[in-house]
Amino acid sequence: MVKRRRELTPSWLYRRVGTDTVYARDRAGRYLCYRVNGQQVRQTGTGITSLGPIYGRVDFSNSRRFTGRTRNQGALAVAYNTSVHRISSGWTPLPQTRPTSRRQTNQGMSPCMLALTGTARSATSYAIWYDGNHPQRGIKTTLQWEWCHLLAHSMAGADNQTNIVAAVKGNNSEQLAIESALQMYRCENMFEMNISAACIDNLHGRHLGNVIKYEIRCRHGGNNYVQYLDCLNAPRPSAIHYYNILESVALWANRKLEAVSNLMHNNSVSASERRLVLNYINDDV
Repeated sequence: MVKRRRELTPSWLYRRVGTDTVYARDRAGRYLCYRVNGQQVRQTGTGITSLGPIYGRVDFSNSRRFTGRTRNQGALAVAYNTSVHRISSGWTPLPQTRPTSRRQTNQGMSPCMLALTGTARSATSYAIWYDGNHPQRGIKTTLQWEWCHLLAHSMAGADNQTNIVAAVKGNNSEQLAIESALQMYRCENMFEMNISAACIDNLHGRHLGNVIKYEIRCRHGGNNYVQYLDCLNAPRPSAIHYYNILESVALWANRKLEAVSNLMHNNSVSASERRLVLNYINDDV
C-alpha cells in the first residue's frame, strides 16, 4: 500500500518583504524558516510541516489516476467555455484565518431544492430527479453525488446556491487537493482565487455542475494557475492523482514566491545563502 507522503525536503527559498528570514518550501507547499548569519544557519519558527487530512477520499490501492475516466483538460475547457449558465465566487484573497462556523444542514441547499423540485434534496437525489426529467443528458445516477462549494466553507464560502453545485464525489476530492495546497499560503498575503462552475443548463440543471474551473493569481502579476475539474465523471482519485494536483498548485505558488522575492522586493536569497541553507537541511535529514 502507498504510504501517505514523504519527508519534508524544501527546495524553493525566498524572503518576504522587509524580513531577513529565509523561507524554504517543498513541492507540497510545506515550509521551514531559517536565519543565515555569515556561515552559520539556524532554524527558527515552526512553519508548516504537515499536510491537511484527506478524510478517506484517496484510493491508495489504485495506481492509476482514477478508477474510471474523466474528460481531459482540453475537453473540459471547451465544455466550460461553451456553457450557457455559470456561477462564480469572484476574485477573493486567501483568508488569513479559518472560519469557526459549522456548515449548514445539507450545505444550505434545501431552500433552493424545495423551490426547484418541490422537496429538500441531497445532491444525489437532485441528480436522480434531474435525470428523471432529462434522461438524454447522460447523468450517472449510480455514482454518489455531493454538494460542492466553489469557495470552500473553510475559506468563508457561503452555504447556499450562489456558491454550490452538485457534482460526483470525486470532484469534491479533487477540490480538497487544491484547497489543501492553498491553505499552506494563507500567511503570504499574495494570492487570490476565482472558482467558477459551468452548469448543465440554466433551468432544471442550474445547480448541477458540468465543469468547475479553478483560477489562482498572484497580486504581483505573471501567469495564473488554471485547473478544470470534471463534475460528471470523477470517481475517487488515486494518491498519485490527488498529490499531483496538490503539488501542481504548490509548485506554481513556490515559483511565484521566489520570483517576487528576487525581482520585486529586492530581497532575494543569494546563491551562497541558498547553498548554506540546503546543506543545513540535507545534513539534518
